[in-house]
Amino acid sequence: MSVSRTRSLHLRRIVALGATLFLAAGMSACSALKNDSSSDSSAHTIAPGKTLTVSTSFYPIQYLAEAIGGNLVKVSSVTPSNVEPHDFELSGKETAELGKADLIAYVPGFQPSLDKAVKEVGSGPTVVDLSKPANLVHHEGVEEEHEHGDEASGDASAAATDAATSESSEAGHDEHSHAEGGEEHGSDLDPHFWLDPQRMISAAETLEASFAKIDPANANDYKAGLDKLKTALTNLDTQYSTGLSTCQRTTFVTSHAAFGYMADRYKLTQASISGIDPETEPSPAELANIKSVVQSTGTTTIFTEELVSPTTAQAIAAETGAETNVLSPLESKPDRGDYTDAMTTNLDRLKIALACQ
Repeated sequence: MSVSRTRSLHLRRIVALGATLFLAAGMSACSALKNDSSSDSSAHTIAPGKTLTVSTSFYPIQYLAEAIGGNLVKVSSVTPSNVEPHDFELSGKETAELGKADLIAYVPGFQPSLDKAVKEVGSGPTVVDLSKPANLVHHEGVEEEHEHGDEASGDASAAATDAATSESSEAGHDEHSHAEGGEEHGSDLDPHFWLDPQRMISAAETLEASFAKIDPANANDYKAGLDKLKTALTNLDTQYSTGLSTCQRTTFVTSHAAFGYMADRYKLTQASISGIDPETEPSPAELANIKSVVQSTGTTTIFTEELVSPTTAQAIAAETGAETNVLSPLESKPDRGDYTDAMTTNLDRLKIALACQ
């Protein structure tokens, strides 16, 4: 082979190698840019001095946002007061207003019209999905009669077993749902996390981190708001743990299955007339089952709620000799006080219904 031909081949190899390295470097840079942009695809910052506007899906999340942000945030709730949020429909005007917020905080699957609206507003607001930090799990709507006993000790033992099984199930279910990227929401998961103060703390921490990212100038104030909120929620959790630790009964009957997380946390058993959706009509078999639960557990109180008709609960109470009282699922802002006030009232009523010491 001639010297000129050898030099030509060598030169072509150098050029090819350089092109390959250049292409690889370009692909790496593009990949890095894609990863950076995708990780912050819905995040933005606001100018110093600008009020952070937050749109929340319903009252409990509104409560968290206001407690964390105080005067630094302007918080609104998509669901009006005294309106049942499950089936609330947003108008076109309300969807347009939603798109003007700096941040939207919600639980996918709880309000289908809001899920649709969040997709329609595009990439403007930062969207915070609280179902992940709240660790949503599946809860059955109506307990089976044979899971309950007449004796308090038997109830306590069954409840403790159920709670242990539930905690194990929660861990496994959470791992499974996160592995799938959190795309599955709604019908198979119970959205009512806010009735468990510890889950509220987890949701609050995620919300505070989002506030600080959007409005870094006030990050210290958001942290202070979170710390104060966590103290209040921790105190509430302690009150529940202490107040419900020694009770004659551990089964409570509700209008709809909103209290599964509360039951899990404090080793109680929820039996509900309707399922997760309060508008679902119970079947004759489910009604018969609830009556059997009331009688076999010695239930003296059937709990109704503010935004759902009490007619069915009242009929069951009349047939079984029980009375009715309100146990708020806190799906709307209380008429008096705030979240902690309503939760404290719930605790007082549960203690009476379960004959707690």
